[in-house]
Order: sequence, then C-alpha cells, then structure tokens
Amino acid sequence: MKPLQERQLFHMKRDSLEKRIIQYYSETQDVDKVIEYGMAVLARNSIVVEDFSFLCKDLIREIFLTSEPTEKMRGFCLYFYDYFEFSEWEKVRDRLFKNQFEFSEQTHAIRRDMKYIRAASAPTLEDIVPMIESVVENCSEEKKAEYFATPDRFTFTFQAVFEDEQGKRSKLNFKNADLNRTTEGLAVSLGILTKLTIFQKDGIQRYAKIIWPKCKDISSYLDAWHKADDEKKVKG
Repeated sequence: MKPLQERQLFHMKRDSLEKRIIQYYSETQDVDKVIEYGMAVLARNSIVVEDFSFLCKDLIREIFLTSEPTEKMRGFCLYFYDYFEFSEWEKVRDRLFKNQFEFSEQTHAIRRDMKYIRAASAPTLEDIVPMIESVVENCSEEKKAEYFATPDRFTFTFQAVFEDEQGKRSKLNFKNADLNRTTEGLAVSLGILTKLTIFQKDGIQRYAKIIWPKCKDISSYLDAWHKADDEKKVKG
C-alpha cells in the first residue's frame, strides 16, 4: 500500500481518512509513518472547524503501549498525552524514557505549544458564526439576514505557503479553517508540518519554511449568480 499523501491527510473526510491510516498500518506495520500521520492530523484539527480530534485513537494507543520505542515516538509522544488515562500515560513515559529527567529534557521545548494542539482548544463549527459576522459587518441588515440564513454557502480557507529545502514554493489549503485563530497558535500548527519527514520528496523536505507574507485567509460566499471572494494576508 502506498503511503498517504497531503491530499488524503488534509482533504479527506474523517471516516475515510481514519480507515486509510488503519489499513496502511495493518499492511505495513510502519510505526513512524503512522505517528507522523497522527501529527499531521493534529495540526489539521487545530486549524479547521471540522472535528478530527482523537482520530485513530485506539491505533495510536496500541502503538505507544506495545510497539518497540522509536525516536519518532519519543519526540512526538507528548502531543498524544490526551489519548491516555494518567496511569496509562505513566506506562508510555516509562517505556520510552529511562527516567523522568530524560523525559523532561526531551519534551520541555514543546510544552508551551501544547495548549494550541490539544483537542479541548481545537476550533468547532460554532466558530463559523463570528467569522460570518466579520465578513458581513458592513452589509445591510437585509443582506446580513440572507447570509446568516444560508451559512452553508460560506467557504473559509486558510492558504499556507511554504518553501522546500531548495527554495521552491508550494501552497497548502485548509478548507473550513478557523480564520479567527491566533497567529501564535497557527505558527505552532504549521511548525509541526516542518518537522515531519512524510512530506519529503527525493530526500527534500517540502515544507521546510513558512512564507508568512504569502499566507492568507480566503472567505467566499456562493450565491445563485456569482462567487464573491475576500482575501486577507496573514501576519507571521
């Protein structure tokens, strides 16, 4: 089975993506790739209003509780803390690290970022309302009523732009994005992608550097006659 690509990880619906990752692991037993798939989904979940929380939870738990420890598991384990009961987490920590000091040394740098990635802080469908309010704030009351009566016609997209290790740029679109998220949180989410090897091609890291001046929010509304777009650059 071929490894999953960006198209699957960032655009597939939850159920289909979960089945694909489980199938991939069943056929390959590739622990490190599945952990990185989990990381990519965590990043996606922190950016979009669709719910991807705890995707492949049972599989992730099985890997950390039973698989032979790897450097990828050690480096990314803290991001999956919420997947475990506390007593289980202690078992995971003891399996991966020699002692508490080694665990703290290897994970202290990312502890401050956890608040942006945890499921409890992820955007939800309720976050669409303030985004619509922001788009229509200068419209007439009649137009506002029309917009709020048809929220499904809105599309909110965050377009990230990266450079690879050779300076070539590429775009990555997150549909149904929370356009009101903080810049700090967005930096953490996109920063995760720069750490993953699953996006390498011919040994070259595709998402090596975030090009903040080129990143932008795109709000669209589709009516019977036209599609209106509103673009806004994102500050890094």
